[in-house]
Amino acid sequence: MKICYLILAHNNFRHLDRLIDALDDADSTFYIHLDKKAGQDYIPKKSNATIIPTSIDINWGGISMVEATLSLLEFGVQHSSDAEYYILFSGVDYPIRSKAFLNKLLEKRKEYIDIAPLPVPYKPAERYEYYYFDYNRRNLKYYNPKFLIEVLLKKLKIKRKAPFKIYAGSQWFALTRECVGYILNTVKDDRRYFDFFSHTLVPDEAFFQTIIGNSRYRDRTHANLTYTDWDVPNPPAIIEQRHIDLLETRMEFNDEFGRRFPYFARKFNDDSESIIERIRTVLWKQD
Repeated sequence: MKICYLILAHNNFRHLDRLIDALDDADSTFYIHLDKKAGQDYIPKKSNATIIPTSIDINWGGISMVEATLSLLEFGVQHSSDAEYYILFSGVDYPIRSKAFLNKLLEKRKEYIDIAPLPVPYKPAERYEYYYFDYNRRNLKYYNPKFLIEVLLKKLKIKRKAPFKIYAGSQWFALTRECVGYILNTVKDDRRYFDFFSHTLVPDEAFFQTIIGNSRYRDRTHANLTYTDWDVPNPPAIIEQRHIDLLETRMEFNDEFGRRFPYFARKFNDDSESIIERIRTVLWKQD
């Protein structure tokens, strides 16, 4: 099965090479968006891995994350138009199951994306009711004019009304070629989606879900393919031995988005060699 892997990366490049190496085969292509803030140059080792020419300065919580994802999708469709699936994940993910496990899931022709109508746990409705702007929230200066405007508009209780039903979920997905084509055509032909989500908070967790949720593809959706541990003081957790022990006994998880059969886990870093070796020798051999 031809798969186009779309990767959002900004650090841990030794791990990124390991990740690509684990996924690589004759039917795979890799396109990488490198955050403009990345502190070093990165050159992929594989000939079928390409850094896309667009490099966006991504701010957590802003529309820039959606723009980077759209750039990957557009580049992927243009350069790997024969791919059957386009899979978006981060450069600090790693496969926790064999490639046969992934192919078996993809043969079902589902759209693997977390999606549910509001209200959604941990996706508060106020993200979409008030005006928000794209700026560096993780290094916030209280005199930032965008932040001050947000505070003022909230104080005045100036709210917005979405022109469509809003759906939300995690930003990661594995979508068919047909669904990706529908998304890109919708973004091009209907400005309402981009215009509305440009002034919401964490739009990457609702933009694609809302387009799919208001389409015929909604009935084909299934929980995404990523395992993440959020139950730590500073989430998400770095994958360690306790996670391997859990994943050794569980292949299925259930949450607000339905039954989940994770193929990826996040997150890892450059120093995760020993855990990755455990994944390869224990988890990959279970399938």
